[in-house]
Amino acid sequence: MTLRIANVTLASAVANAGTFTASYPDGTNAGAFAAFGHRLVSEGLQATFAQDAGKMSVAFGASNITVTNSSGETIPASTNVILQLNQVGQNDRNQVLATFDDRRRMVPAPTTLVTLGAPATADADGICESQAVVVATTPLAVLDGVQSDLYLGSHVQLDVPRNVVAGWTGTAIITITGKDEYGVTTVERSASGVALTGKKAFKMIDSVSFSANVTAATVGFGDVLGLPFYLGTSALQVLQERQDVAIATAGTFVAGVQTAATATTGDVRGTYDPNAACDGLKSFSLLIVSADPKYRGADQYAG
Repeated sequence: MTLRIANVTLASAVANAGTFTASYPDGTNAGAFAAFGHRLVSEGLQATFAQDAGKMSVAFGASNITVTNSSGETIPASTNVILQLNQVGQNDRNQVLATFDDRRRMVPAPTTLVTLGAPATADADGICESQAVVVATTPLAVLDGVQSDLYLGSHVQLDVPRNVVAGWTGTAIITITGKDEYGVTTVERSASGVALTGKKAFKMIDSVSFSANVTAATVGFGDVLGLPFYLGTSALQVLQERQDVAIATAGTFVAGVQTAATATTGDVRGTYDPNAACDGLKSFSLLIVSADPKYRGADQYAG
């Protein structure tokens, strides 16, 4: 269990069955937390109320967390309340290893819950807003999309690993250079044309270049989400797709590329495109069985 902390000073008393709201800890959203294991510490009552004991509950909304007091007591006004929120992690699952005297036709295959967060709405110019690129004088596109603000245009960090999309006027080849979620340099290149719908999942964009002069060039990100380990075939490995707390309508999986990666091959671990469009509110998760969830796939193509 990995706990994240949110502190709230209550503006008014919260009776039994009453609610209050808390802000998300930095860098988290609705898709970051498990559905269980949360606790509330009331300094005023010097008591701890656990969700698993039915003493409190949480609802993860778009912009804040709603907490319901089910303790049977009133939490006084001005009380400092500490929320201990269970962030999804490897210790949320108690792995029981069986010992077989005679192992025939079997191999242990751990089942892993993969949380994909609540990805933001796809944005066609979230990396580069419309611009001209003149190869002889300014060979790199300016990273000036809304996702570049934090890095002052030198890099763009996406909310989750996801694919890159682009469009431009004038026949050219676009090259995207960045990093995957493990910080490994990754390069993707389009065919000669006027658009790219990327197949690789980038977490960071370092540069965008074109093979010829272009105008009205925009670069952004789509709804194709990266996976943290290698997916061989969804038909055999993905046991369940979830949207929020319900079973999701089937999305589209692409298996990881096992041949030597190039600038035009797919993602080395595989990708998932949910059936429902990402909007920053819907969270997605996958229940996947894999003989080796530590395997990250073939080496990335780095140019």
